[in-house]
Amino acid sequence: MLPESERLYLREMTEEDYEPLYSVLADSDIMRHYPYTFDEARVRGWTAKNIERYRVFGFGLWAVVLKETGR
Repeated sequence: MLPESERLYLREMTEEDYEPLYSVLADSDIMRHYPYTFDEARVRGWTAKNIERYRVFGFGLWAVVLKETGR
């Protein structure tokens, strides 16, 4: 069971997470302390790598979802 609060829950990432992830990872203001911003291919690859980690290792990075909106 994954941790959950009144407002948030965690879940495995899916391909459908591309748009919200891209909006964050491609934003130079948000990523200013990271070595680079992500382009479309890098976001898709990063998501695919995490999905593969769930299969191979049984865990990976999680999506944090706001219960109120599902985003």
